[in-house]
Amino acid sequence: MRKILLLIGLSLLMQTVGAIPKGKIRIEITPDHTEDWCYQVGDSVAYDVVVTVDGKPLENASVKYTFAREKMPAYETREAVLPEGRMRVRTAGMECPGFLTCRVFLLDEQGRSVANDLAQAAFEPGKLRPMTWMPEDFEAFWEQAKAENAKIPMAPRVERAEAWCTETVDVYYVRLQSFRKDNYVYGYVSVPKSKGPHPAVLYVPGAGVAKVKPSTYMAEKGVITMTIGIHGIPLDMPEENYEILKNGALLNYQYANLDNRDQYYYKRVFMGCIRAIDYLFTRPEFDGERMMVSGGSQGGGLSIITTALDPRVKYFVCFYPALCDHMGYLYDRAGGWPHMFDRVRPYYRTPDRILNSRYYDAANFARLIRVPGFFSWGYNDLSCPITSMYSAYNVVTAPKVLELELRNGHRRSDRQNRLADAWMLRQFFGER
Repeated sequence: MRKILLLIGLSLLMQTVGAIPKGKIRIEITPDHTEDWCYQVGDSVAYDVVVTVDGKPLENASVKYTFAREKMPAYETREAVLPEGRMRVRTAGMECPGFLTCRVFLLDEQGRSVANDLAQAAFEPGKLRPMTWMPEDFEAFWEQAKAENAKIPMAPRVERAEAWCTETVDVYYVRLQSFRKDNYVYGYVSVPKSKGPHPAVLYVPGAGVAKVKPSTYMAEKGVITMTIGIHGIPLDMPEENYEILKNGALLNYQYANLDNRDQYYYKRVFMGCIRAIDYLFTRPEFDGERMMVSGGSQGGGLSIITTALDPRVKYFVCFYPALCDHMGYLYDRAGGWPHMFDRVRPYYRTPDRILNSRYYDAANFARLIRVPGFFSWGYNDLSCPITSMYSAYNVVTAPKVLELELRNGHRRSDRQNRLADAWMLRQFFGER
Protein backbone atom coordinates (compact mmCIF):
# COMPACT_ATOMS: atom_id res chain seq x y z
CA MET A 1 0.00 0.00 0.00
CA ARG A 2 2.83 2.40 0.92
CA LYS A 3 4.54 1.62 -2.39
CA ILE A 4 1.34 2.41 -4.30
CA LEU A 5 0.91 5.73 -2.45
CA LEU A 6 4.54 6.63 -3.12
CA LEU A 7 4.14 5.92 -6.83
CA ILE A 8 0.96 7.99 -6.93
CA GLY A 9 2.76 10.86 -5.19
CA LEU A 10 5.68 10.74 -7.62
CA SER A 11 3.27 10.63 -10.54
CA LEU A 12 1.43 13.71 -9.29
CA LEU A 13 4.72 15.52 -8.72
CA MET A 14 5.87 14.77 -12.27
CA GLN A 15 2.59 16.05 -13.62
CA THR A 16 2.97 19.36 -11.80
CA VAL A 17 6.45 20.02 -13.20
CA GLY A 18 5.84 21.09 -16.76
CA ALA A 19 7.97 22.56 -19.50
CA ILE A 20 9.54 25.90 -18.64
CA PRO A 21 8.02 28.61 -20.85
CA LYS A 22 10.31 30.67 -23.07
CA GLY A 23 11.31 34.05 -21.71
CA LYS A 24 13.76 35.75 -19.38
CA ILE A 25 14.30 33.56 -16.32
CA ARG A 26 15.18 35.21 -13.04
CA ILE A 27 15.92 33.57 -9.72
CA GLU A 28 15.93 36.07 -6.87
CA ILE A 29 17.26 34.95 -3.49
CA THR A 30 17.11 37.29 -0.49
CA PRO A 31 18.24 36.61 3.09
CA ASP A 32 15.50 37.43 5.58
CA HIS A 33 17.57 40.22 7.14
CA THR A 34 16.71 42.17 4.04
CA GLU A 35 18.28 45.49 4.99
CA ASP A 36 21.90 44.38 5.35
CA TRP A 37 21.97 40.57 4.93
CA CYS A 38 23.97 40.46 8.19
CA TYR A 39 23.65 37.98 11.07
CA GLN A 40 25.35 37.20 14.34
CA VAL A 41 27.48 34.08 14.56
CA GLY A 42 25.21 31.23 15.62
CA ASP A 43 22.01 32.76 14.19
CA SER A 44 19.94 30.69 11.78
CA VAL A 45 19.19 32.24 8.41
CA ALA A 46 16.26 32.02 6.02
CA TYR A 47 16.36 32.81 2.32
CA ASP A 48 13.31 33.87 0.31
CA VAL A 49 13.40 32.45 -3.22
CA VAL A 50 11.32 33.72 -6.15
CA VAL A 51 11.50 32.23 -9.66
CA THR A 52 10.04 34.28 -12.50
CA VAL A 53 9.83 34.17 -16.29
CA ASP A 54 9.42 37.58 -17.90
CA GLY A 55 8.61 38.98 -14.47
CA LYS A 56 5.80 36.52 -13.69
CA PRO A 57 6.13 33.83 -10.97
CA LEU A 58 6.83 30.43 -12.50
CA GLU A 59 4.17 28.11 -11.08
CA ASN A 60 5.29 24.61 -10.12
CA ALA A 61 8.93 25.47 -10.66
CA SER A 62 11.19 22.53 -9.87
CA VAL A 63 14.38 23.58 -8.05
CA LYS A 64 17.41 22.19 -6.32
CA TYR A 65 19.00 24.28 -3.59
CA THR A 66 22.23 23.98 -1.64
CA PHE A 67 23.85 25.55 1.41
CA ALA A 68 27.60 25.99 1.77
CA ARG A 69 30.23 28.16 3.37
CA GLU A 70 31.60 30.49 0.69
CA LYS A 71 33.55 28.54 -1.95
CA MET A 72 33.35 25.34 0.10
CA PRO A 73 31.48 22.11 -0.80
CA ALA A 74 27.74 22.09 -0.08
CA TYR A 75 26.83 20.60 3.28
CA GLU A 76 23.12 20.37 2.45
CA THR A 77 21.30 19.72 -0.85
CA ARG A 78 17.53 19.50 -1.33
CA GLU A 79 14.90 19.63 -4.06
CA ALA A 80 11.45 21.19 -4.06
CA VAL A 81 8.53 22.18 -6.26
CA LEU A 82 7.28 25.75 -5.91
CA PRO A 83 3.50 25.78 -6.63
CA GLU A 84 3.42 29.58 -6.74
CA GLY A 85 7.02 30.14 -7.87
CA ARG A 86 8.28 31.07 -4.43
CA MET A 87 9.45 29.51 -1.17
CA ARG A 88 11.38 30.19 2.02
CA VAL A 89 14.26 27.90 2.98
CA ARG A 90 16.11 27.90 6.28
CA THR A 91 19.41 26.55 7.56
CA ALA A 92 21.58 26.75 10.63
CA GLY A 93 23.96 29.68 10.66
CA MET A 94 27.74 29.80 10.88
CA GLU A 95 29.78 29.19 13.99
CA CYS A 96 32.48 31.64 12.93
CA PRO A 97 32.64 34.89 10.93
CA GLY A 98 32.18 34.45 7.19
CA PHE A 99 29.61 34.08 4.42
CA LEU A 100 26.95 31.41 3.94
CA THR A 101 25.89 30.69 0.36
CA CYS A 102 22.41 29.62 -0.70
CA ARG A 103 22.40 28.56 -4.35
CA VAL A 104 19.23 27.70 -6.27
CA PHE A 105 19.06 25.77 -9.56
CA LEU A 106 15.95 25.77 -11.77
CA LEU A 107 15.44 22.26 -13.20
CA ASP A 108 13.73 21.24 -16.44
CA GLU A 109 11.54 18.13 -16.95
CA GLN A 110 14.66 15.94 -17.16
CA GLY A 111 16.09 17.36 -13.95
CA ARG A 112 18.76 19.40 -15.72
CA SER A 113 19.73 22.83 -14.47
CA VAL A 114 18.69 25.59 -16.86
CA ALA A 115 19.40 28.58 -14.64
CA ASN A 116 20.87 29.29 -11.22
CA ASP A 117 21.68 32.10 -8.86
CA LEU A 118 22.91 32.61 -5.33
CA ALA A 119 22.84 34.89 -2.31
CA GLN A 120 25.39 35.08 0.48
CA ALA A 121 24.47 35.99 4.03
CA ALA A 122 27.14 37.70 6.13
CA PHE A 123 28.06 36.55 9.63
CA GLU A 124 29.96 39.28 11.49
CA PRO A 125 32.20 40.10 8.50
CA GLY A 126 33.92 42.87 10.43
CA LYS A 127 35.68 40.19 12.49
CA LEU A 128 37.29 38.45 9.52
CA ARG A 129 41.09 38.54 9.46
CA PRO A 130 43.57 37.21 6.89
CA MET A 131 44.89 33.67 7.17
CA THR A 132 48.13 34.87 5.60
CA TRP A 133 50.70 36.73 7.65
CA MET A 134 53.48 39.14 6.79
CA PRO A 135 57.01 37.71 6.46
CA GLU A 136 59.61 39.38 8.66
CA ASP A 137 61.51 40.73 5.65
CA PHE A 138 58.38 41.76 3.72
CA GLU A 139 59.06 45.49 3.73
CA ALA A 140 62.81 45.02 3.15
CA PHE A 141 62.11 42.80 0.16
CA TRP A 142 59.92 45.40 -1.50
CA GLU A 143 62.18 48.32 -0.63
CA GLN A 144 65.00 46.51 -2.41
CA ALA A 145 62.74 45.81 -5.40
CA LYS A 146 61.82 49.48 -5.65
CA ALA A 147 65.46 50.54 -5.37
CA GLU A 148 66.43 48.20 -8.19
CA ASN A 149 63.54 49.44 -10.31
CA ALA A 150 64.58 53.05 -9.76
CA LYS A 151 67.95 52.27 -11.38
CA ILE A 152 66.28 51.33 -14.67
CA PRO A 153 66.05 54.39 -16.95
CA MET A 154 62.45 55.27 -17.72
CA ALA A 155 63.31 56.15 -21.35
CA PRO A 156 59.80 57.48 -22.01
CA ARG A 157 58.43 57.49 -25.52
CA VAL A 158 55.41 59.78 -25.80
CA GLU A 159 53.17 60.18 -28.84
CA ARG A 160 50.08 62.29 -29.18
CA ALA A 161 47.03 60.00 -29.65
CA GLU A 162 45.09 62.31 -31.92
CA ALA A 163 42.15 59.94 -32.40
CA TRP A 164 41.39 60.03 -28.67
CA CYS A 165 41.80 63.77 -28.07
CA THR A 166 38.74 65.92 -27.36
CA GLU A 167 38.04 69.64 -27.24
CA THR A 168 39.00 69.70 -23.56
CA VAL A 169 41.51 66.82 -23.21
CA ASP A 170 44.85 65.96 -24.83
CA VAL A 171 45.65 62.23 -24.93
CA TYR A 172 49.10 60.69 -25.23
CA TYR A 173 50.26 57.13 -25.82
CA VAL A 174 53.30 56.35 -23.68
CA ARG A 175 55.91 53.62 -23.38
CA LEU A 176 58.03 53.45 -20.22
CA GLN A 177 60.95 51.16 -19.49
CA SER A 178 60.58 49.35 -16.17
CA PHE A 179 61.90 46.44 -14.11
CA ARG A 180 64.68 45.51 -16.56
CA LYS A 181 66.18 46.76 -19.81
CA ASP A 182 63.78 46.53 -22.77
CA ASN A 183 60.78 45.65 -20.61
CA TYR A 184 58.04 48.24 -21.00
CA VAL A 185 54.84 49.56 -19.47
CA TYR A 186 52.40 50.90 -22.05
CA GLY A 187 49.63 53.34 -21.26
CA TYR A 188 47.57 56.36 -22.17
CA VAL A 189 47.70 59.70 -20.38
CA SER A 190 44.75 62.09 -20.64
CA VAL A 191 45.61 65.67 -19.73
CA PRO A 192 43.05 68.46 -19.22
CA LYS A 193 43.58 71.45 -21.51
CA SER A 194 42.40 73.74 -18.71
CA LYS A 195 44.96 75.65 -16.70
CA GLY A 196 46.72 73.51 -14.09
CA PRO A 197 48.30 72.30 -12.02
CA HIS A 198 46.00 69.25 -11.79
CA PRO A 199 45.67 66.18 -9.58
CA ALA A 200 46.25 62.75 -11.14
CA VAL A 201 44.78 59.27 -10.98
CA LEU A 202 46.32 56.02 -12.19
CA TYR A 203 43.76 53.44 -13.30
CA VAL A 204 45.12 49.90 -12.92
CA PRO A 205 43.47 47.12 -14.95
CA GLY A 206 41.42 44.08 -14.12
CA ALA A 207 42.63 40.59 -14.93
CA GLY A 208 42.98 39.24 -18.42
CA VAL A 209 44.67 40.17 -21.67
CA ALA A 210 42.88 42.90 -23.57
CA LYS A 211 43.37 46.21 -25.32
CA VAL A 212 43.47 49.03 -22.77
CA LYS A 213 41.96 52.34 -23.86
CA PRO A 214 42.38 55.88 -22.53
CA SER A 215 39.94 57.36 -20.05
CA THR A 216 38.91 60.97 -20.51
CA TYR A 217 35.94 61.17 -18.12
CA MET A 218 37.89 62.45 -15.12
CA ALA A 219 40.23 64.46 -17.33
CA GLU A 220 37.24 66.49 -18.43
CA LYS A 221 36.71 67.30 -14.75
CA GLY A 222 40.27 68.55 -14.27
CA VAL A 223 42.10 65.32 -13.33
CA ILE A 224 45.06 63.90 -15.25
CA THR A 225 44.24 60.24 -15.86
CA MET A 226 46.52 57.38 -16.84
CA THR A 227 45.45 53.89 -17.91
CA ILE A 228 48.03 51.12 -18.27
CA GLY A 229 48.41 47.50 -19.33
CA ILE A 230 50.38 45.13 -17.13
CA HIS A 231 51.72 42.60 -19.63
CA GLY A 232 54.48 44.59 -21.33
CA ILE A 233 52.70 44.50 -24.69
CA PRO A 234 51.61 47.43 -26.87
CA LEU A 235 48.04 48.63 -26.49
CA ASP A 236 47.45 49.46 -30.15
CA MET A 237 47.65 46.00 -31.72
CA PRO A 238 44.77 44.34 -33.63
CA GLU A 239 42.21 42.72 -31.32
CA GLU A 240 43.07 39.23 -32.53
CA ASN A 241 46.60 39.59 -31.17
CA TYR A 242 45.29 39.88 -27.61
CA GLU A 243 43.17 36.76 -28.09
CA ILE A 244 46.22 34.89 -29.33
CA LEU A 245 48.30 36.01 -26.34
CA LYS A 246 45.46 35.30 -23.89
CA ASN A 247 45.24 31.71 -25.06
CA GLY A 248 48.96 31.31 -25.71
CA ALA A 249 51.97 32.91 -24.07
CA LEU A 250 49.94 34.69 -21.37
CA LEU A 251 47.57 31.84 -20.51
CA ASN A 252 47.39 31.50 -16.71
CA TYR A 253 49.94 34.28 -16.24
CA GLN A 254 48.66 34.73 -12.68
CA TYR A 255 50.38 31.49 -11.62
CA ALA A 256 53.66 31.94 -13.49
CA ASN A 257 56.85 31.37 -11.49
CA LEU A 258 55.38 31.62 -8.00
CA ASP A 259 57.92 29.00 -6.89
CA ASN A 260 60.57 31.75 -7.19
CA ARG A 261 59.96 34.87 -5.11
CA ASP A 262 62.00 37.08 -7.45
CA GLN A 263 60.54 35.76 -10.70
CA TYR A 264 56.83 35.58 -9.92
CA TYR A 265 54.83 37.34 -12.65
CA TYR A 266 53.43 40.05 -10.42
CA LYS A 267 56.77 41.44 -9.28
CA ARG A 268 57.22 43.03 -12.70
CA VAL A 269 53.57 44.15 -12.59
CA PHE A 270 53.92 45.90 -9.21
CA MET A 271 57.07 47.69 -10.35
CA GLY A 272 55.29 48.72 -13.55
CA CYS A 273 52.57 50.44 -11.52
CA ILE A 274 55.21 52.41 -9.64
CA ARG A 275 56.94 53.31 -12.89
CA ALA A 276 53.65 54.74 -14.19
CA ILE A 277 53.52 56.99 -11.12
CA ASP A 278 57.15 57.96 -11.75
CA TYR A 279 56.07 59.17 -15.16
CA LEU A 280 53.06 61.12 -13.89
CA PHE A 281 55.40 63.00 -11.56
CA THR A 282 57.35 64.20 -14.61
CA ARG A 283 54.29 65.77 -16.23
CA PRO A 284 54.44 69.57 -15.85
CA GLU A 285 50.62 69.72 -15.62
CA PHE A 286 50.62 67.58 -12.45
CA ASP A 287 50.65 69.40 -9.12
CA GLY A 288 53.08 66.86 -7.63
CA GLU A 289 50.87 66.14 -4.64
CA ARG A 290 47.30 64.91 -5.26
CA MET A 291 47.97 61.38 -6.52
CA MET A 292 45.37 58.59 -6.52
CA VAL A 293 45.24 54.94 -7.70
CA SER A 294 41.98 53.26 -8.72
CA GLY A 295 40.95 49.83 -9.96
CA GLY A 296 38.62 46.86 -9.68
CA SER A 297 39.19 43.11 -9.34
CA GLN A 298 42.88 42.56 -10.17
CA GLY A 299 42.97 46.34 -10.37
CA GLY A 300 41.43 46.57 -6.89
CA GLY A 301 44.25 44.43 -5.52
CA LEU A 302 46.78 46.51 -7.44
CA SER A 303 45.30 49.73 -6.04
CA ILE A 304 45.90 48.44 -2.49
CA ILE A 305 49.39 47.21 -3.33
CA THR A 306 50.52 50.30 -5.22
CA THR A 307 49.24 52.56 -2.47
CA ALA A 308 51.14 50.56 0.15
CA LEU A 309 54.35 50.51 -1.91
CA ASP A 310 54.45 54.15 -2.99
CA PRO A 311 54.16 56.91 -0.38
CA ARG A 312 53.48 59.42 -3.14
CA VAL A 313 49.96 57.98 -3.43
CA LYS A 314 47.63 60.01 -1.23
CA TYR A 315 44.28 58.26 -1.86
CA PHE A 316 42.97 55.10 -3.50
CA VAL A 317 39.74 53.57 -4.85
CA CYS A 318 39.25 49.82 -4.65
CA PHE A 319 36.40 47.80 -6.19
CA TYR A 320 36.07 44.08 -5.30
CA PRO A 321 39.82 43.46 -4.93
CA ALA A 322 41.54 40.30 -6.11
CA LEU A 323 44.90 39.02 -4.79
CA CYS A 324 43.65 39.01 -1.16
CA ASP A 325 44.36 36.27 1.41
CA HIS A 326 45.67 33.58 -0.93
CA MET A 327 46.18 31.19 1.98
CA GLY A 328 42.52 31.11 3.00
CA TYR A 329 41.99 27.83 1.13
CA LEU A 330 44.70 26.16 3.22
CA TYR A 331 42.44 26.66 6.24
CA ASP A 332 39.19 25.50 4.58
CA ARG A 333 38.14 29.06 3.93
CA ALA A 334 37.67 31.05 0.75
CA GLY A 335 40.85 32.63 -0.56
CA GLY A 336 41.11 35.40 -3.12
CA TRP A 337 41.49 35.32 -6.88
CA PRO A 338 43.39 33.67 -8.54
CA HIS A 339 42.42 30.86 -6.12
CA MET A 340 45.93 29.45 -6.35
CA PHE A 341 45.53 27.06 -3.41
CA ASP A 342 41.95 25.90 -3.87
CA ARG A 343 40.89 22.25 -3.87
CA VAL A 344 41.31 21.77 -7.62
CA ARG A 345 45.04 22.59 -7.42
CA PRO A 346 46.42 20.37 -4.65
CA TYR A 347 49.65 20.05 -6.66
CA TYR A 348 50.16 23.81 -6.29
CA ARG A 349 50.35 23.68 -2.51
CA THR A 350 54.12 23.46 -2.25
CA PRO A 351 56.08 25.05 0.64
CA ASP A 352 57.88 27.51 -1.66
CA ARG A 353 54.69 28.72 -3.31
CA ILE A 354 52.86 29.06 -0.03
CA LEU A 355 55.72 31.09 1.45
CA ASN A 356 56.14 33.26 -1.65
CA SER A 357 52.41 33.98 -1.85
CA ARG A 358 52.74 35.95 1.37
CA TYR A 359 54.97 38.50 -0.37
CA TYR A 360 52.29 39.04 -3.04
CA ASP A 361 49.16 39.14 -0.92
CA ALA A 362 47.15 42.36 -0.94
CA ALA A 363 46.05 41.62 2.63
CA ASN A 364 49.66 42.03 3.80
CA PHE A 365 50.05 45.24 1.82
CA ALA A 366 46.76 46.49 3.31
CA ARG A 367 48.39 46.48 6.75
CA LEU A 368 50.81 49.18 5.55
CA ILE A 369 48.29 51.66 4.13
CA ARG A 370 48.23 55.06 5.82
CA VAL A 371 46.05 57.12 3.45
CA PRO A 372 42.27 57.32 2.86
CA GLY A 373 40.56 54.74 0.69
CA PHE A 374 37.17 54.07 -0.90
CA PHE A 375 36.02 50.43 -1.14
CA SER A 376 32.96 48.95 -2.81
CA TRP A 377 31.64 45.47 -3.65
CA GLY A 378 28.61 43.22 -3.62
CA TYR A 379 27.95 40.07 -1.61
CA ASN A 380 27.40 37.67 -4.53
CA ASP A 381 30.86 37.76 -6.08
CA LEU A 382 32.04 34.38 -7.39
CA SER A 383 35.36 35.65 -8.80
CA CYS A 384 36.74 37.47 -5.77
CA PRO A 385 35.27 35.92 -2.61
CA ILE A 386 33.86 38.39 -0.12
CA THR A 387 35.64 36.61 2.73
CA SER A 388 39.00 37.48 1.16
CA MET A 389 38.00 41.11 0.51
CA TYR A 390 36.89 41.71 4.09
CA SER A 391 40.06 40.03 5.34
CA ALA A 392 42.11 42.72 3.62
CA TYR A 393 39.71 45.59 4.31
CA ASN A 394 39.56 44.87 8.03
CA VAL A 395 43.32 45.29 8.53
CA VAL A 396 43.38 48.74 6.90
CA THR A 397 43.72 51.17 9.80
CA ALA A 398 43.67 54.36 7.71
CA PRO A 399 40.40 56.27 7.10
CA LYS A 400 38.19 54.22 4.80
CA VAL A 401 34.71 54.10 3.29
CA LEU A 402 32.86 50.92 2.26
CA GLU A 403 29.83 51.14 -0.02
CA LEU A 404 27.91 47.88 -0.54
CA GLU A 405 25.68 46.83 -3.43
CA LEU A 406 24.46 43.65 -1.75
CA ARG A 407 23.01 41.78 -4.70
CA ASN A 408 25.91 42.51 -7.03
CA GLY A 409 28.36 39.89 -8.19
CA HIS A 410 31.65 40.67 -9.90
CA ARG A 411 30.56 43.97 -11.38
CA ARG A 412 29.80 47.50 -10.33
CA SER A 413 26.56 49.42 -10.62
CA ASP A 414 26.04 52.97 -11.83
CA ARG A 415 25.41 53.88 -8.20
CA GLN A 416 28.78 52.52 -7.12
CA ASN A 417 30.54 54.40 -9.91
CA ARG A 418 28.79 57.64 -8.97
CA LEU A 419 29.73 57.26 -5.31
CA ALA A 420 33.34 56.49 -6.16
CA ASP A 421 33.62 59.42 -8.57
CA ALA A 422 32.10 61.79 -6.03
CA TRP A 423 34.49 60.55 -3.33
CA MET A 424 37.44 60.96 -5.68
CA LEU A 425 36.50 64.52 -6.58
CA ARG A 426 36.02 65.44 -2.91
CA GLN A 427 39.53 64.27 -2.10
CA PHE A 428 40.95 66.29 -4.96
CA PHE A 429 38.85 69.44 -4.79
CA GLY A 430 36.88 69.39 -1.54
CA GLU A 431 33.16 70.05 -1.50
CA ARG A 432 31.98 71.90 -4.59
